[in-house]
Amino acid sequence: MVPRLATAFEHGQWILIALCMTQGDTVGGAFTTMKMRLVGTLFGAMWAYVTYLSVNDHIYHTLGMLTPWMLIFGYLKLLPNWSYAATVAAFTPALVNLGRIPYGDTVPGGNYALLRIEENLVGIAVAIVLTIVIFPVFAIDVLKNNIQSTLQVCRESITSMHSIYDQLAPHENLDIEIIDVEKKNEQEIKSVIDAQRSRFQQLISSQRILVGHAALEPTMWWFHNNFSSIRYDTLVEQQVNMFRMLYNIDAILMHINECIDNDKDHIKNLHMHTAGSLFLPDLQIELVNLSRQLSDCLSLWSSYFALTQTRSYRIFRDCTYSRTKLNESDLSKHEQHLIELHHTIDRLQNQHQNSINRILKHYLDQLTQGELPSKFIPYVKNDKADLIIIGISAMYYSTTQLAQIALALGVNIHTIFELETTHLYRPF
Repeated sequence: MVPRLATAFEHGQWILIALCMTQGDTVGGAFTTMKMRLVGTLFGAMWAYVTYLSVNDHIYHTLGMLTPWMLIFGYLKLLPNWSYAATVAAFTPALVNLGRIPYGDTVPGGNYALLRIEENLVGIAVAIVLTIVIFPVFAIDVLKNNIQSTLQVCRESITSMHSIYDQLAPHENLDIEIIDVEKKNEQEIKSVIDAQRSRFQQLISSQRILVGHAALEPTMWWFHNNFSSIRYDTLVEQQVNMFRMLYNIDAILMHINECIDNDKDHIKNLHMHTAGSLFLPDLQIELVNLSRQLSDCLSLWSSYFALTQTRSYRIFRDCTYSRTKLNESDLSKHEQHLIELHHTIDRLQNQHQNSINRILKHYLDQLTQGELPSKFIPYVKNDKADLIIIGISAMYYSTTQLAQIALALGVNIHTIFELETTHLYRPF
């Protein structure tokens, strides 16, 4: 088909070039390349026509017209949204104006520019058909796989947080279910955290690109509503915030671990002697509970994205046609997880505020009685103890923020799931 088209048009080889240059790893990626090539061709052909009208076939004047144009689009190429379009726009007028001069082409420059646009349109039209018909890989499917991998990295980060916290306070006499973790030394934990951070950054970078590609795909074939770029962009930022908060908690725990000098009773002594036993409550039970909740939530959210893959993906990749449906118990379970997170946020905020209020009241009472700070604050001149106290206070803030971010992430995922699987959208 392509050779016949090439012979039907003058200089029809550009149909084949347009067809080859607009293929991508996914349907959305190919559509993005097609759009950028078409935009670049239009801009370049218009400048080629302006150049032809201004200087006709005078080669040196033509070079003078093309030089600033190529310089401008050479800088525009540095912008991510203009990279390929700027390259095409820069070279198209050179090919149109200079390519015909050495051969004494009888076709006027204006007609040559229109022919260039026409051939690119034909090549792109053929590319669209081939991209959708021949074993298509949709960007929305790759995006959903990427999100599942990103949520898995967050689960691994929660496990790392447990490993570090076990260095500070091994679980003793807890009547709650905890996550089994493999205890590692400090150096191993640092290497694991660095590997997780690198992996997460790679996944998020790909995810941002895939959201733009998926926005151009015909998702109305698979979902009940159009693809929501805003929701998925928000989802990307929420994942970044969640992992950043997990990383902050890991960093705080590691710094506290360095300050206690392998003395496991150091923090207990601080609790006993600081502010008359009014110090912030131990986070051990809350952190274990929150970790369990987040692990369950991340597993359920991953299943949402696995269940909403396109029919094309299920047929050609999973070799299954039918879609697994969620039961009412699954949806109620998700609702229960979000309710528990909301209760955790309120409980942590109240505990932290009440503890701060008690400490401040205790200090004010001692000061009004004429006591010196060095007597009722035993660790006032101990830098390491001061760092531990600041670290534990920061842990409360970070843990509360982590629960709030997870709650917002869960609500957004629920919204995306309803948009893609139901005709009527109901805000959660």
